[in-house]
Parts: sequence; structure tokens; C-alpha cells
Amino acid sequence: MNIKIKYLFTVVMLFTSFIIGQNKNPLTKTNIGTKNSFFQDILNYKSDKKGQTKVEAFIQVPYQTIQFIKVANGFLGKYTITLSFLNKKGEKLYTEKIWNEKITVKDFKSTSSKKISNISRRTFYIQPGVYLIRTSVEDKEIKKEFVKTLKFMVRDFSRDISLSSIMFIENMKVKKGNNRIVPNITKNVANQAQGFPIYYELYSNKKMNATVDYIVSDKKEDVLYKESIPIKVDSGINNIFYTIKDTTISLGTYKLEVLVKNNDEILANTEKMFFSKWVGAPTNITDLETAIDQLEYIATDDQIDYIRAGKTKEEKIKRYKEFWKSKDPNPTDEDNPVFNEYYRRINLADKNFSHYNTPGWRTDRGMVFIVLGPPDNITDHPFDSYAKPYVVWDYYQLSRSFTFVDETGFGDYRLANPLDFDYFRYR
Repeated sequence: MNIKIKYLFTVVMLFTSFIIGQNKNPLTKTNIGTKNSFFQDILNYKSDKKGQTKVEAFIQVPYQTIQFIKVANGFLGKYTITLSFLNKKGEKLYTEKIWNEKITVKDFKSTSSKKISNISRRTFYIQPGVYLIRTSVEDKEIKKEFVKTLKFMVRDFSRDISLSSIMFIENMKVKKGNNRIVPNITKNVANQAQGFPIYYELYSNKKMNATVDYIVSDKKEDVLYKESIPIKVDSGINNIFYTIKDTTISLGTYKLEVLVKNNDEILANTEKMFFSKWVGAPTNITDLETAIDQLEYIATDDQIDYIRAGKTKEEKIKRYKEFWKSKDPNPTDEDNPVFNEYYRRINLADKNFSHYNTPGWRTDRGMVFIVLGPPDNITDHPFDSYAKPYVVWDYYQLSRSFTFVDETGFGDYRLANPLDFDYFRYR
């Protein structure tokens, strides 16, 4: 990077409409979402339908995502969910379900709550294979659509022994011998102080004795937790509940593996990613060390060094939280708009400007975007004669323009005149 800007711009800039340049602006309004609009968890289970797998789809929509209107008995929110299974390129539709949801609350405060959500569940039967799943949540009042896509493997359960997907459990009630499970769709385990419970199914064509290994590892593949449990496997479906008892897992992204073994031979396995983050933190903060690195546009070197010098992970988190609390314009409110805006910009920079192994927030365009927010106008010059491809960002309120040149021809845009760029300090 040609220049290192150390401070975020003075105020959280309000978004302005964009005047599109010669090419499509990668920072259009549809790409500037401010919050995690909904959560989803897609799970594989064995079905009794020949050649087909049962896929359970859970969609969790926080109340704050939906626009509520005043009605006689309180406030009403309505939205439509469309969940589609397409081929890997998204060109062919295999199956789709569309349904409507209504939420009624009595008090206005609940309508903007992050902590209260509505959960939907739908079941699909589909052949094993790799699919592109497209999930759309459309607010019926303001006609705003939130969309997520993911590639998903629908698994084949034709082997003698196999395991379903892992479901993380938020809470569970046992009544008259029946288990009522509320799934942890976000897969955030930070608030489960007594350990975090899971559920999965083990399918076998015979009775047998086996051992199940539960392994939790971090992004560096270091094992943080392991326990081996002997079990008696029945023929058919075995419903298994287990609680990961290690509560020392702190901020970060982790992998849970479940392995069924017999005399050290792995008979079946399944795995799932999950994370731990504190309440109120932006959803894209899933790794503490990365989050500390990303402070470089708002914190001083001394502040960053102080956070990194924490002797334990917990102490680093404490210092990190204290730093952001110092930036909160209203410390008594649980929401910190500066904190949220900063990492929202990082998230958008990563989506729009990542280049090979360089995350978007470390690029020159990402740097300017994080510091100043979206430009008022973007003009692309991809095919000018006798010039390398370049793009110009205009900030009218600042009377500034920034030119980024693709020196290599491979999309690695660099700030052309870094010495002309003033330092903007957060006040």
C-alpha cells in the first residue's frame, strides 16, 4: 500500500446516491447493506424416500430487519421468504418454496430489537449433489429484498453407517418424553456458559459398539477440545444429543468434528464451522487478531500495541472493547454506531476490493473507502488509449478526487497520488 492512513474520517458519513461512471459501480445501493439481515442453517438428514435426501432449512429473521406498521393490537411486520435450489451456476431451478410470515408485537421497542427473531422451517427432498441455494427475504411493507446465496452439498446416506448434519442447540425442553429443540441458527456459542449442546443423527444398518470423538479446533487447526465417548449403536436412526463442555472458547471461528470409530477405524464423520463473538459486535468480527489488525485506520500504533500486549486472549478482548467504548458517542446505549459503521465498511471493502490473497480492507481502494465512506461519484476508464486502466473517486463535500491505477492489468488498483492525500483524524 502506497500510504497508510491511521484515522477514520471525523464523522460517520451519511450515504449519498451515486452517479455511475462509464462502467457499473461496484458500490451500488443494493450492495450497501448495514446489518446481517437474516441467518440461515441448512441441514442434511436421511430420508425414507428412495434416492433422495431430506434437507431442513431454518431461516431466522431479527425483528430489526422488518418494517413494522401500527395496527389495532400493536405492530405488524410481514415478509415473504423464497428458498430456491439451483444448479452450481445458478442457471437451472430444481425446486423452490415460497411462504409468507407475519409478526405481531405489542410494544414499539420490540420492533427494532436485534435480540428477538422469528424462525421459519421448511423441508425439502432432493437428490444428492452440489447446489446453489438462494434465499430471499422480502419486506412486504417497504418492498425491500435481502438475498443470500451459498453452495451446499446435499449428502448421500447410502453407506452402511453415516451421520447427519450437526445442529447447534439454543435451548431444549423435555416435556412428556418429547424433546422440543430451539436451534442455534446463528452458530454463535459465546453466550452458552454451561457449554453448547448439539444434536445429530447416526444411521446404521446393524447394531454395534463404537466410539464417538468430538474435536474442536481453531483456524490454525490446533485442537482445543477433544472427548471420546463409547456408545451402543442401534440399527436404524440413532438420535444423539451431546454438550461440548469446554466453555473457555473465546472470540474466533472454530470447527467441530464428529467421528464414529471402531478400533481406530473411522466409520463415518461430519463437521461444522461455528464461531464465538460477544453480543453487540458486528457479525463480520469472528477472529480477534484480524479484528485488531483492522484497527489501523482508526487507532494509533500505541493503542494497537497496548491491545496486542494483553497477556491472555480475554485481556486482549477487554482492551479491544474498551477502545471501542471510548469511540462510542453514547456509551449508555448498547449500540455503538461508530463500531458498527467501521466494520460495515471493512465488510464491503472485502466484498468489493479483495485481490488474490490480499483482503479488500488492505487494498488502496479499501483504505480510502473505510476512511471516507462511499464516494459521491465513480468514473471508470478501463480502455483509454495510451493509458493503463484507472478509476476516479470523487468526494464532493471534501473537494477531493482520488485516482486508482491498475498497474499490472490484473485488477490491482493502486492510489496514484498518495502524497496529495491528507490525513483525516477521528475527533
